[in-house]
Amino acid sequence: MTQIIMKRIMLLIFAAITMVGCENIETNSPALQGELDDIFFEAIDARAVENEDGSFNILGVTQDETLTLHINKSQLGTYPLGAGKPNYAIFEDANGNLYATNPEGDGEIVLTDRCISCGLLSGTFRFNAVLTGIDTITAQKGIFFEVRFPTASDDDPQTNAGTFVAQIDGTQFNPFTVAAANTGNNIVITGASTSNTILLRFPVDVTQGNYTLPMTGFQASFTNGAVTETAESGVIIIVEHDPAARTIKGTFSFETASASITVGQFNVTYQ
Repeated sequence: MTQIIMKRIMLLIFAAITMVGCENIETNSPALQGELDDIFFEAIDARAVENEDGSFNILGVTQDETLTLHINKSQLGTYPLGAGKPNYAIFEDANGNLYATNPEGDGEIVLTDRCISCGLLSGTFRFNAVLTGIDTITAQKGIFFEVRFPTASDDDPQTNAGTFVAQIDGTQFNPFTVAAANTGNNIVITGASTSNTILLRFPVDVTQGNYTLPMTGFQASFTNGAVTETAESGVIIIVEHDPAARTIKGTFSFETASASITVGQFNVTYQ
């Protein structure tokens, strides 16, 4: 009899502990987190972007860091990282240094769940990313959960102004925010991560054509942390500009005193 009572008491205690534990469980959506060199990384904002070629960028930022995961399609499965792979991971630290899995790193991104119609991606990641000739960073136990990307059915389908990509000294740059505005006399386009910003400026009535930098009315600059450098040479190519629709598309590349910005592309709607 005593044993039966004791078992019942133990079951009640276990049930109470379980209920308290359940009350403390929090579901965070979206989420992107992992261990970077055994230091916990947790994004304060996470989002994804579907590119024109069907690939996806999954981005997470802290106050001073950016993590970008790129997969070349949206099928469930494993996406290997490393030299020659179409998939990659890039970590930008607080000083604007870019650690990349291509061409020297390795790892994998696993897409475990997706909802294309509702715009959600979930999965895991691990990788070794290299700051060439200087350092390597290791990411483990990485997860992204219900990270949102804009869809055609959204009331506000594009939270950013559009597409803006480039390479900084040969390393892919996928900005977390893209802005484009008509300032009266100019169109200004910026792509920004936590430490790096690329800015383009040209006349509001710019037409299709090639514009060599430096040129009056045109500007390109690169900001790394608190240091901004303007283009010493380069070119901005306007491919399409529709002032009525406020859309503009083009490419760019330029050199500053200490950085090489190449294979830049933009396709934005300005305000």
